[in-house]
Amino acid sequence: MVFGARKNKKIKIKDDLNLNWYGHRGLLNRAPENTWRGFQAALDAGFRAIEIDVLQTKDGKIVCTHNFDLERETDGNGYIDYKTLSELKTINAGAKWPNIEAKIPTLESVLIQLPTECQVNIEIKTRKLMDWSTPIEVIKIIKKLKIQKGVIISSFNPMVLRIIKCIDNTFETGLLFEDIRTVGLISFVCPNYIHPRSDIVTGDLIEYAKRYKLGINVWTVNSRVGMKFFIEKKVEGIITDYPEAIPNVI
Repeated sequence: MVFGARKNKKIKIKDDLNLNWYGHRGLLNRAPENTWRGFQAALDAGFRAIEIDVLQTKDGKIVCTHNFDLERETDGNGYIDYKTLSELKTINAGAKWPNIEAKIPTLESVLIQLPTECQVNIEIKTRKLMDWSTPIEVIKIIKKLKIQKGVIISSFNPMVLRIIKCIDNTFETGLLFEDIRTVGLISFVCPNYIHPRSDIVTGDLIEYAKRYKLGINVWTVNSRVGMKFFIEKKVEGIITDYPEAIPNVI
């Protein structure tokens, strides 16, 4: 399927109370990823749920970005966690896009701007296994804004999710993984959801999740065939880059 021809077409994703469609890093094929432009593009495309990646700066601020290194998506150099928030303000996060200026936003500024009904999956990225600071700061922001009900905190780092449950076990968490052997960590992490990479999902994994009452949010599904498969399997959420491929768009 060719998506480019419909790139700017206004679409609407039909409401489905049993399934969330998450815009991946906002909508990274329409605007710079993990920037407000990207999140706004996802909302404009009809998404009511958004996936956001976050990490912590040198001075302890939580910012939206997928990468520690600045070179991959911005005109900056070095590593975000070695920079202060004020140093990041001069960097263009839309440098890979022609004639676009975009800033690296703080998580708090994005959550304030998102509609109250928007569901948010916040993926915490860390360098260290035992990182207490980043999840603590994320929790503080969510509690300050009183939006816990609409948020899932996810991570590939099992200790991050365990720390969150130790601090406040009412937070919903999702264990990200791309290796089926990670399932062995579920009893330790105690997540509410599993977030497997789409190509490792099997019937056995789906049955396992149902048996232990775990929701499934699967990533990153960009084909209509894949979407239909996961809709039939009744997963709770699908993370995608392409709203045009969603079978029920109108």
